Amino acid sequence: MSSPLESLGRFARPAQQILTILGQGPRIPAALRGEVRARCGDDIGPGTLFGTLARLERRGLVEVIPSPAAPRAYRITGLGADTLEAELASMTSRGRRVQGFLTRSAVT
Repeated sequence: MSSPLESLGRFARPAQQILTILGQGPRIPAALRGEVRARCGDDIGPGTLFGTLARLERRGLVEVIPSPAAPRAYRITGLGADTLEAELASMTSRGRRVQGFLTRSAVT
């Protein structure tokens, strides 16, 4: 099973992090950067953040919350939530395969 976000290349990891955070509610970009740093230990720069958000938005995985106020806030879409669920299932499956391999290797 391949990762649903694999096609994003170097943006796959920040995409997974951003979708995970947005799965808990809408955020403005500054809050996203801070939460990624706090939760994941990754300091994603503004270029990576906005590049990832643009890619996610083009794919229909996140959307801007319509508001005249600045800064813009983003939220995950239904498709984004489904994609995140599939991504986490893929990660779990890979983890189980690796664990099984390590267990078999330790026995031999």
